[in-house]
Amino acid sequence: MSDTGTALHCANTRARWTALDLPAGDLPNDDAVFSRVTSSGGEINVSEPVTAGRIEELLDVPVVGARNAVWDPYGVGGVRVPDGVRVVPLPVMVRPPGPLPLTGDVVVTAVGTQAELDLAEEVIVNGFPRPELQPWTPGCLLPAHTLHRPGWRTWLARRDGVPGAAGVSFDDGASVGAYWLASLPAMRAGGLASAVMTALVNARPGLPSVLVATPAGQALYERLGYRTVSSGCWYMRGR
Repeated sequence: MSDTGTALHCANTRARWTALDLPAGDLPNDDAVFSRVTSSGGEINVSEPVTAGRIEELLDVPVVGARNAVWDPYGVGGVRVPDGVRVVPLPVMVRPPGPLPLTGDVVVTAVGTQAELDLAEEVIVNGFPRPELQPWTPGCLLPAHTLHRPGWRTWLARRDGVPGAAGVSFDDGASVGAYWLASLPAMRAGGLASAVMTALVNARPGLPSVLVATPAGQALYERLGYRTVSSGCWYMRGR
């Protein structure tokens, strides 16, 4: 299940990046890795198991923008990490198909307008947080075309009409990937993040769901039925 689950995550991530229409620039793209230049710098994603030496080669790619980051979801060991590169281990998690029960009084919607997309993006940037994207400006993370891109949904949770949590899902036909789940500090521990996850899982209950967990979110995901399939690793240069 480990390799299969990690491969589902890799395929979903690659499809989501393709849907974003981000340029590859001078970064590498081949069967084993794929790259994009984001608003915060260059990001390289490993999409199949590689050697430690291959990771080291990717870490030598020239810095693009504010930072360069390499994501290895398979967690290759023995990598010689250059000075100035920060290592951040994060688990890849998979949930088998099946719906989640609805609970609480949180209203979650899939955004359908530019104004709602802006609200959700602001929650993600300030709630995650994403310091490299602050101060928040519209479109810095979620381009307008994601409103109409097949498979892409941006979710916004409100309590008593007040936005408090948001996230993104991408359905590539084989799995539903959950990305950038965030709650504003004043709205945490109120069930909003759980409500977003419930909505995106229940939108396609017949598919497995994949994600990469932060330490703050892992316990929530485990309660929702996600299980760790591999120990991934971010290598980050710059801020």
